[in-house]
Amino acid sequence: MDIIIAGAGRVGTLLAKELSIKHSVTIIDKDSSVLQVLDDSSDLLTICGNIEDPLTYSLLLNREFDIFISVTDSDEANILSTLIADDAIDVKKKIIRLRNNYFAKSSIASKLGIDSAVFPFQSTARSIEALLEFPKANNVKRFHFCDYQLISIYVRESDLIGEPIEVLVDEDCIAVGVERDKSFFIPDLSDPIMEDDLIYLFGDGKKIKSLSERLDRVMPNKIENIVIFGANPLSIEIAKALSKRGSKIKLIDKDLNSCRKAEEILQDRVTVINSRFVERMIYEDEQIENSDMAICTYSSDEQNIIQSLEAKEAGVSKCVAINNKKEHYALIHHLGIIAARGPKSNTYYEIIEKLGSSNVTIEKHYCGGKGTVFMRKIFPYSILIGKKIKPFKDPKNSYILRHEKLERFEEKVELREGDIIIIFVPEQKREKAKEWIYSL
Repeated sequence: MDIIIAGAGRVGTLLAKELSIKHSVTIIDKDSSVLQVLDDSSDLLTICGNIEDPLTYSLLLNREFDIFISVTDSDEANILSTLIADDAIDVKKKIIRLRNNYFAKSSIASKLGIDSAVFPFQSTARSIEALLEFPKANNVKRFHFCDYQLISIYVRESDLIGEPIEVLVDEDCIAVGVERDKSFFIPDLSDPIMEDDLIYLFGDGKKIKSLSERLDRVMPNKIENIVIFGANPLSIEIAKALSKRGSKIKLIDKDLNSCRKAEEILQDRVTVINSRFVERMIYEDEQIENSDMAICTYSSDEQNIIQSLEAKEAGVSKCVAINNKKEHYALIHHLGIIAARGPKSNTYYEIIEKLGSSNVTIEKHYCGGKGTVFMRKIFPYSILIGKKIKPFKDPKNSYILRHEKLERFEEKVELREGDIIIIFVPEQKREKAKEWIYSL
């Protein structure tokens, strides 16, 4: 595909490096030094210029492009660049990142001819909100093809330690990944469950919730009292989502103006606390140790890690750190802190997943990108109905979800309407699995 990326910030740079491996990528930005680094390290075309200036696109005239992606930090710049690109060059599909929650509730994006919009603040808030439903979970992913969910749970003081993975598996639930000692693998049924394993389970939510109570004896059984560190647009979005669930929330920040703005938006749904000392004094004064969950929402991963460690030291068992940089993911996990994708990470993964998905196929990444799940649904009138197909080369990772029951896909099977083919693969097998599922 021919792809244009507007904005060479963190998200744009990550997308350019990933997509240029298999596609023809052009990236536009005003910062020539960033573009030079990209030019030296990746096989792509760089254009130095203002994405809001029609003249910037003069080098691209009389060419057709499959996708235009605008991912700067400015909603206005993203919208304007998309409109200019649509007018100046021939673009088939447009993807945009938007921070303002208003756009998610309106039809403006579709009226402007934008095919797909990513709302990273909302995505992060939803991922944390899901932890209220699954208090023991480290992360929860949902799929629009089925009601089954992908949920990761740490093994802590469990009575299942030493038992084979097989004890977790039945027609409603399968184990599709284990992170152990910073390494990720897809387990065999005979592999033992070990202390501090992070186990990824796919299946019925109620079944997984029941298993989580046996796998993790440390995390709270219910999350009612929550403290959020940071008064910023992301923390406000998270607070709004959690307060709808009836949680009691305290939001703490050093900056008085940020607190006033948060208080104005959240009103009486959240207790906003302005304190110059976000340390031991505030923990004691506000009884932070009684919180069921602490969420650290700063733009700095280092600050989120330190704040989470302080909260753990104070007695908060479930601590969530917003993870803004992929390279810090493993460290956050190693420290026993939940790493929630930050807005930039969410934007990157959502766009990669959108580009890897279609009307009949879904691609989602888990365990910080170390694992990938592909789904293909057999809709009515599909040419695959009645067709016999062989499983993927690694059959232990392949399943058919049929009549809401999981069946191992280990030998040739005749497909039926409503079937969902599901493959879980480690990162190194992602491209082969993607090629296989699209070739059916």
